[in-house]
Amino acid sequence: MCPKCGARRDWMVICDRNEVSIRCRCAHQWVERELTRADYMAMIGEGIGQDYPSLEAAAEAAGYDGTLAGTYLAEPRAE
Repeated sequence: MCPKCGARRDWMVICDRNEVSIRCRCAHQWVERELTRADYMAMIGEGIGQDYPSLEAAAEAAGYDGTLAGTYLAEPRAE
């Protein structure tokens, strides 16, 4: 749960060297000490994802810069 806004899902997972962080759509970010780089790689797979020049550029491109604070992006429902 985001300690700032209370969101329970739809987070950006960030791996910077060996530190894994979670960033909420409200732009609050915290280090998640229970996740390792190996956990991160298992989640996203090798060579998948996009590199950005900075964390702020990635956050802005993906909507984690505070612009979409308070929103959840819904998964499509099977019909």
